[in-house]
Amino acid sequence: MQISFSQVSKFVWNYLRNNPAWLAGVLILIVLQTVAEIMMPQLFGMFADTLAKNSSNPIAGLPEIWKILVLIGITGISYWTFHKGKNIFWDWRWLPMMKKIQQDALFKVQRFSTDWHINSFAGATVRKITRAVWAANSFVDQFLFTFIPLSILILGMIGVMFWRWKMMGLILTGGAVIYTLFSILIAKYFIAPRARAATQVDTKLGASLADSISCNSTVKIFGRENSEDKIFERIVEKWRKKHWKLWLIFNLTDISQAFIMTALKFGLLIPAVWLWAEGLATVGDAVFVLASYNLVSAHLRHIGERIRETQKSANEMEDIVEFSLMPFFVADAKGAKNLEVRKGEIELRNVNFRYSNQQRAIFKNLSLKIKAGEKIALVGRSGGGKTTFVKLLQRLHDLNSGKIEIDRQDISRITQKSLRRAIGLVPQDPILFHRSLAENISYGRPQSTLPEIRAAARLAHADEFISKLPKKYDTLVGERGVKLSGGERQRVAIARAMLADTPILILDEATSSLDSASEKLIQDALKKLMEGKTVIIVAHRLSTIRSADRILVFENGEIIEEGTHFQLLRRDEGIYRKLFELQAGGFIGE
Repeated sequence: MQISFSQVSKFVWNYLRNNPAWLAGVLILIVLQTVAEIMMPQLFGMFADTLAKNSSNPIAGLPEIWKILVLIGITGISYWTFHKGKNIFWDWRWLPMMKKIQQDALFKVQRFSTDWHINSFAGATVRKITRAVWAANSFVDQFLFTFIPLSILILGMIGVMFWRWKMMGLILTGGAVIYTLFSILIAKYFIAPRARAATQVDTKLGASLADSISCNSTVKIFGRENSEDKIFERIVEKWRKKHWKLWLIFNLTDISQAFIMTALKFGLLIPAVWLWAEGLATVGDAVFVLASYNLVSAHLRHIGERIRETQKSANEMEDIVEFSLMPFFVADAKGAKNLEVRKGEIELRNVNFRYSNQQRAIFKNLSLKIKAGEKIALVGRSGGGKTTFVKLLQRLHDLNSGKIEIDRQDISRITQKSLRRAIGLVPQDPILFHRSLAENISYGRPQSTLPEIRAAARLAHADEFISKLPKKYDTLVGERGVKLSGGERQRVAIARAMLADTPILILDEATSSLDSASEKLIQDALKKLMEGKTVIIVAHRLSTIRSADRILVFENGEIIEEGTHFQLLRRDEGIYRKLFELQAGGFIGE
């Protein structure tokens, strides 16, 4: 999606317009600040004229000179008071807006579909959000505190020039217009594409860093540090080249703008000298023209830089603006209600589903009914549809057609939050937050007390290792839980599911990372956890499915066999029996 400058502007305006009184106050202070600035060249001209007029009798002119100096002092103090007052008044409300921009971005990203997250680098997404919020700050700062004051100042100075010398007004107008148009055209046609390219490679740089650092354990296992260095070197070299092109055009633009400003300087000073020579202008007039030029040129040079920075900021905001415009992909239906689980009955009716990046459909007219409180095991070779079944039940993807119901409620018509809060999941490879053990265990039920957390941990046999840690339940587990072993992470995940106590439970081989002794203890805990719940077990180990009420064998998106463990073993040519005979060490094929 190509984001335009106007879309970026609209995005920022949507935040600013919610505080009209505050914005009006900022604009009033900007006007007062600029008026004080416009007065300074005229006061300097009056000061020079007064000195020249009283050169033969300085003492007599002192009262008038002191009066002008007091006015210069008051005007200068007023300028800085309005200027800094404006900054304080602006920061008071703008910082909460910056906070909201970040919150809104995370709100949107968190609710994007699983497909979107699978196809996006987490590091790149973080880079886009953090970079964009400061780019928004720069974008607004350039526009509000540069373009608006400059417009007022230029118009004011042109008005004064026209009032005093029409020719000078025309020259100033022409110079300002040429300089501004040149800066805008350079920004649009030369800076924008280079800034966009630099931003894109900056995102890739962040993604590469995050990918390499987060997979450091794998890098060490294979001794591939040098290889990672070379990969990063290629990316950072692209980054260097793109930024060199951007910075080069910045400097070439500065040189071109300097020529225009020099032409404007002589365009104003030569006529001023001619008017003075003809007796049509005083020394004070010449000082006024020079002071006016210095004031205008400083702002015009400033605007040249600001136009470039504004364009660069707009390019850096494109990703976050795109986030705001993108659909959720899997969205709550209009008027969606919360799921009410009374029994826990699940039914699939003529479900058809195909991943967007695949040609073959996973499910074709799949129908299935799971009774309330039933323990179902899903087995089959890899790619058979087990994982997809679980994802569709959680509504991580929308169906192409058909319907999934829980207690007669179509899950596409209920809120995703209430659906997922009703379904507990213990994954094969649990991911933990870099937070305390207590926070990770209580994540599904954050209002839990420490005694409740400890009780769940004891049932999951996690309290055994947690109680030996120096900080116990306040121990931070590291990014994705890397400070814990696989078995310890699994026990924390089981404790989390126990504490959440959802009516529907999914076990994705919940004991796969445990040793035999721990597994026996956990199996007892899982039996307690499964009591009174509808349970779906994605099975790889026989120990988790022997006691299942029903085993469903998936192949190519179809349920080709179903029955109990012993019923399926009696089928001489059955797929389940073949998988059982191929098992090794308690595992069966995925």
